[in-house]
Amino acid sequence: MVVTAKSAEGQYLERLKDRNTVYVNGVKVDVRTEPAFTGAIACIGRYYDLQEEKPDVHCFKDEEGHDAPVSLLVPATEEDLRKKAKSYKEVADLSYGMLGRTPDFINAALATLYAHSELLGEHAYTDFSANMRAYYRHVKTNNLFVGHGAINPQIDRSLSLGSQTNHYAGVKVVAHDKEGITVTGAKMIVTLAPIADELLIFNMPGLKPGDEDYAVSFALPVDYPGVKIICRKPLVKSSYHAFDHPLANSFDEIDAYLILDEVFIPWNKVFVFKDVAKSNLFYDKTFARNHTGHQGIVRGLSKAELLTGIAVKLAGMLKLDGFVNIQEKLGEMTSYVELLRASILLSEADSTVSHEGVQTPSINAIQAIRYNFPKMYEKMVKTIQSLAAGSMLSTPHYEDFLAEELSGLAVSLSTGETDAAARSKLLNLAWDASGDGFGQRQLVYEFFHAGDPMRIAAGHYLHYDKSGMLSMVDRVLARANKAD
Repeated sequence: MVVTAKSAEGQYLERLKDRNTVYVNGVKVDVRTEPAFTGAIACIGRYYDLQEEKPDVHCFKDEEGHDAPVSLLVPATEEDLRKKAKSYKEVADLSYGMLGRTPDFINAALATLYAHSELLGEHAYTDFSANMRAYYRHVKTNNLFVGHGAINPQIDRSLSLGSQTNHYAGVKVVAHDKEGITVTGAKMIVTLAPIADELLIFNMPGLKPGDEDYAVSFALPVDYPGVKIICRKPLVKSSYHAFDHPLANSFDEIDAYLILDEVFIPWNKVFVFKDVAKSNLFYDKTFARNHTGHQGIVRGLSKAELLTGIAVKLAGMLKLDGFVNIQEKLGEMTSYVELLRASILLSEADSTVSHEGVQTPSINAIQAIRYNFPKMYEKMVKTIQSLAAGSMLSTPHYEDFLAEELSGLAVSLSTGETDAAARSKLLNLAWDASGDGFGQRQLVYEFFHAGDPMRIAAGHYLHYDKSGMLSMVDRVLARANKAD
């Protein structure tokens, strides 16, 4: 008998076995069979399939000559960034941009964390820089799906982390010895954590002196003792056909609440330990924000293409696309798609080389879109709602079209050119994308997944090079003075 190695997808599915840390609606579940996860798992499976079907797009040769996910490539040239973007787009297209935390997201961060690992330094017990390099190689060799937990629960934002009395206001170190550290606490919005292999735990910048116990980063296998992943209420409609919910039933990206109760982390998995300065530089000074942002705006393009396609198809089916006001709305959406494409190209063309030789996408282009895309997305949603209007609120169930006594539906809901079933299917898609719980979750997610929009805009203003435009103003004023 010939024994063949399992595919990357098969290995991933095997790793999901015997997971006992995930809770849905108060019940510990098997993630492989729980309806809330089947669509997302299938999508991640396709992510792995792409690497075997199109290795020229989705893989690169590592230093040992092995294929590795191109999202883990440390980009040295602008062409490398474009290669990564091409892979990001094809991965995003698997879910039409609805899954925001596919494996390539944190992989993009790990590549630059690896390249800039010297910033992490060392400690009496361990070498954090070496740990990060080893972890990158571990993820690359095993082709792992790494999620992340970075956002601290909203307990009392008027207090600093170090002043909190609730031990679950973040993840804090409660003990350490020569073997490792013990942590307790929580992270929120740990998206897709239930079906990831491991989680990268860290803080976003903003910790202050006094927050040292929370100033920690480490890698966490999701099935470690003391780990609980508590999922939000699923948006999957498992009792409904895909006809009725074509998006929610395939692409619900479960967000979760992560609770750690005295979880032991060995030193070789620790990257930051009780160091506020290192915690604050972890995401920005390593340029992780730039590289995950590059992946993020490519994913946004895929999502914008789907919503624009829905709107165009609706307008055509309902014979609205001949009116100039509708053409303006559709033109606004197609222009958004082009602005997204342009921002991706600009982030690559305006990229710079970091001190470690990493080609780094422009954060100015990325953050400009991260601030504006939620507003674009909201307008896209509202356009779909205005086009479909009441039609999508009275769409029959899939089974209605199979009932003989309801055969009149075939005539009453037909537009003549579009039969009743096809009409209803498109309206169901419009409802899933814009009106139902799934669509509303997507809207909220786009507003906040990259951070507080107000702070993104403020940061863009504070860090943007304004010297050229200010010089223009000064030149105009100088001309005015001469005229006087």
